[in-house]
Amino acid sequence: MCFRDTVNTVYLSDYLEQNLQVLRQWRNNSSAYDWKPTIKVIKRSEGCSPATDEELNETEEKARAAVKRGGIMYANVHDSPVVPGLKDRQVDILVTIFTLESACQTYQEYRQCILNVVRQLRSGGRIVIGSVLEDDSYNSGNQVMFSLLSLTEHQILDALGSAGIDLDSVKKYVLNDDGVLFLMATKR
Repeated sequence: MCFRDTVNTVYLSDYLEQNLQVLRQWRNNSSAYDWKPTIKVIKRSEGCSPATDEELNETEEKARAAVKRGGIMYANVHDSPVVPGLKDRQVDILVTIFTLESACQTYQEYRQCILNVVRQLRSGGRIVIGSVLEDDSYNSGNQVMFSLLSLTEHQILDALGSAGIDLDSVKKYVLNDDGVLFLMATKR
């Protein structure tokens, strides 16, 4: 949703088939799930408050069209390439939210996964990461607890720097009370 006015093509990816199926249902407009509350939050964060139903529908349709031009693909951060469906293509913007720390059991695995992900980003491209800091689990809000690799901000930045990310380009936002880090940076 967030990049619908910035990019022409969006590729969505996930490791789990059930998540890919949810994404396909949304893309095909056959989902029973009501995405409007999520879209309202996005529109509000963009300064559009309150959004009309027409604005919400327009936002969703723009995002859906960008995904239709791109695709929905399987991904595994432990493999290289992470998204085999992209083959040797590199992307301009790569977003990963609460993914890598969930997929790894050791810091060395995490560093390798960061390297795998960054390989699919073009030089000068941007990576956006959302990560849980210094915690070994999180609740999705549905009584489901996910295990995490506990990471410090320093460890995350060190892994990114080792993978070719320009650490001088990092823009970050830390929610200290929630133990969450969001950052954006550029690949050298």
